[in-house]
Amino acid sequence: MRKKLIKIAGGGLAGLTTAINLAKAGYQVEVYEKCSKIGEHYKENPQMLPNWFAQEDVVKELEKCNIKINWLNKIEEVEIRLNNQKIVFYGKDIPVGYTVLRGGEKSLEKDLAQQAKNLGVRIITNSPVKVNFPHSKIDIIATGFSEPLTIGYGRVYKGEFEPNKVKVFLNSSYTPTVGYCYFFPHNNNRATIKISKKITEKNINLKENFQRFQKDFFLQEIKEENFLYEFSSLRSFKILKSAKFGSSLLVGEAAGFQDELFRFGIRYAILSGYLAAKSIIEGLDYDFLWKRQFLKEFQKIAKVRKIFENLKRKKFSVLPENSKIYIEIEKFKRFWLSKKFGLLLRFPFFYQNLFFNKFFLQTFLKIF
Repeated sequence: MRKKLIKIAGGGLAGLTTAINLAKAGYQVEVYEKCSKIGEHYKENPQMLPNWFAQEDVVKELEKCNIKINWLNKIEEVEIRLNNQKIVFYGKDIPVGYTVLRGGEKSLEKDLAQQAKNLGVRIITNSPVKVNFPHSKIDIIATGFSEPLTIGYGRVYKGEFEPNKVKVFLNSSYTPTVGYCYFFPHNNNRATIKISKKITEKNINLKENFQRFQKDFFLQEIKEENFLYEFSSLRSFKILKSAKFGSSLLVGEAAGFQDELFRFGIRYAILSGYLAAKSIIEGLDYDFLWKRQFLKEFQKIAKVRKIFENLKRKKFSVLPENSKIYIEIEKFKRFWLSKKFGLLLRFPFFYQNLFFNKFFLQTFLKIF
């Protein structure tokens, strides 16, 4: 006997993950997608699936949610620049993260849509759904954000790049508040440069700041004649008291599940979709499940973001210019889950950099 029909609004990662897990448990599932194709709202756009907050390798973690990630590259190094200072996360036992393709025919969305169809999920495209809270007939809301908080502008170029190294810039001269800039190679011959800002910062011209940023940091690597295409993006993040409205469950960005630090959302989309399905299958409370899984993580990330925002405004020197702090990702993960007092034992680089000033050491401790 087939189980009850579950209706899902939104055919992104969160909605499809929910559909896959429900279908595997014997439920009938319908997914309503507003676009004409799954993943159509994205131009081909590789994104980072970071490894720094998962308690194990993130690919293995998501396999437990019945999702196989067909990643493009392992990211071995992420350099975070804060004005003149540099912190480098690098991989040893595990990578810092993975490059995952969003949008296009070989995207993660397409993989999940095919997996869902193979399990009997009915995907109905060109079907925008109006959600009538709190009396909605939709069981799962996976329609993305309702109110964007940040806007981004990016350009993709061809050239010669190192595909395993990502650079993130938290520089107050380009992005005064919550914004950031990054350089993200897709592979050996294609890369993205992107900049973002608060949507309320009307006085900041993203394109002008983008041009300054590109000229200041990537004049040699990036040639204008190698420009391929441009894109824009909207993001939202928030910590809800509840991800339930009436009988509907909110998953992914519809629930505000987004890494507030650098706007990484793939992991949270998949985890929340899996937990929503689990709550239906096992009759468990969805709010209890997601809060147990990553509420404390969200709260820590929010604190990190605030600290970085304060540091962007500070005029201080942590290290001599062009020096770097190296943090092995596996040690960082173990420390992230432990107490502050283990800092010096777990991070020998502090012994190697005894010229840290007191201000920076206190600030770094606050992150954890």
